[in-house]
Amino acid sequence: MDLLIEQKALKIGNILNFLMAVSGIVVFILSNSKAVLIDGLFSFIQFISTIVAVKISKDLSTSSLKQYPLGQYSKETLYVLFRSLLIIILLVASVFSGISTITTFFTNPDLIPKINLISIIINGIIMTILCFGLSILYKSYNKKIGNCSDVLKAESMGANLDGIISAGTAIAFVLFKTIPFLKPLLPISDAILVLLLSGFFAIQPIQLLINQINILSYKRLHHKLEKDLTLSIKYQLPYLKIHDIFISRLGKFTEIYITLSLDGKFSIDELDELRSQIKEIINSKMKNTQILIMFSNLI
Repeated sequence: MDLLIEQKALKIGNILNFLMAVSGIVVFILSNSKAVLIDGLFSFIQFISTIVAVKISKDLSTSSLKQYPLGQYSKETLYVLFRSLLIIILLVASVFSGISTITTFFTNPDLIPKINLISIIINGIIMTILCFGLSILYKSYNKKIGNCSDVLKAESMGANLDGIISAGTAIAFVLFKTIPFLKPLLPISDAILVLLLSGFFAIQPIQLLINQINILSYKRLHHKLEKDLTLSIKYQLPYLKIHDIFISRLGKFTEIYITLSLDGKFSIDELDELRSQIKEIINSKMKNTQILIMFSNLI
């Protein structure tokens, strides 16, 4: 059910992504604004990545346990990682484009194309409304499934970013056109804006990229959750000696590794009963879990 809700949100959102991508490219042709082109390319990345996201969501619901014993949940993390990397590459390319335009302005200003301000403002208003509407859509659908979809979180973040870029682009061009001391810089206002936006909005995808790398490398990230889970198990099973609990979240899936230090000898039936009790405690607090319990009397 969760995956069907996720897929529905992505399919609706992708129609808007495609329209925004086409709009950005068309307005770039009409306005000669690279900032608008970047906005359109950003929407195109959203469009392509959403197609991949829908495919991943379907894979999760149809994966073979024989072929993928632990499921394909790591694909969600890989998706967010590569999507973040793609956005970073776009922003880096934007920075080089902006620097090139500014350099050309000082060396050969006649080569700087004139910008059609009206088409940029109209496009900015429409794109801003669509982007923030799309972000709200993703957040609404993610809320229905307990905010457990990293894919919808990433798409919502991307739509927010796209909306702010669209609004910022339109507003900045108006400022360069109307404020006296900024008017001389109007020919390179597009490039200046590209540099500012690229630098400011690189923070989120970089943080997301680092986080996904940490997840895939199984770095300990959920200290509080591990501590709370340890206390819950000890409260209900006070005789247990818990050596370690490690939690790793891969998208909507949570892997929990528990190492227990046991004194004495236990039969297989006793260990199975203990394992069942621990899993029952965990599943009462969390869903979509894979629980691996290791027993040892040597710790």
